[in-house]
Amino acid sequence: MNKNAYFILLIATFSLSACGTSHALFSGKIKPMTAEELDKELRSQLIQFETFSSKAKIDLQSNQGNQSFSASIDIRRDSLIGISLRFLGVEGARIRITPDSIEILDRLNQEYLPRDYTFLRDSLNLDLNFSDLQNLIIGNPVMYDSTTLETVESEEFYILNASKGVYKNQLSMAADFSIVRMFIQDLYARRNLTLLYAEYDKVNGKRFALNRNIKLDAREDLTADVVFTNVEFDAPFEFSFSVNSKYKVN
Repeated sequence: MNKNAYFILLIATFSLSACGTSHALFSGKIKPMTAEELDKELRSQLIQFETFSSKAKIDLQSNQGNQSFSASIDIRRDSLIGISLRFLGVEGARIRITPDSIEILDRLNQEYLPRDYTFLRDSLNLDLNFSDLQNLIIGNPVMYDSTTLETVESEEFYILNASKGVYKNQLSMAADFSIVRMFIQDLYARRNLTLLYAEYDKVNGKRFALNRNIKLDAREDLTADVVFTNVEFDAPFEFSFSVNSKYKVN
């Protein structure tokens, strides 16, 4: 597996978005609401947490080919994201992400790959920071600025458009204001990231979408199906990362 492939898997694990047509997940009547009212409801749904852990099964299709793998994901809010990627039951990579760096242990090739966010941006043409990656996993909005909001009429969803710099995010919410779709456009580079969320469940009192799906139209096109299991919030944080002295630094 080449160096960029791990970052493709990384984004697939995070982005968990989708193509196709979304369907209403909850019954209820869509009533007229202002952009400010929808923003307030959206913010009331944000997941607040100190730690997060889960397993995920991921089926990925990309320019590199097709892959099926599993991931263990651990987050300590605003400081560390740890991911273990397993292929056919064997750990192939371990990833440590901080607000300043992204480090990969390539178990298959016995290599240590230290990188920064510039490499992520240059490899996949995506300008994401630590907060964006954290929110993508948790299911909170990304590329969202409440100072530039407008609503779109719909009989099926609440739809809210938000702009942040060169990005435009169209959020579709069910009748209970759970996010069912985010369509993020880079208006400058003409690239899109579409995210769908399904199978919401209450986990430790927090509403979390267990099923996700991906479509990334950028330098590296991605599609994926993702299913979360063993989700837990605010449990003791457990993730280790140590570089074997025999590993080649690349």
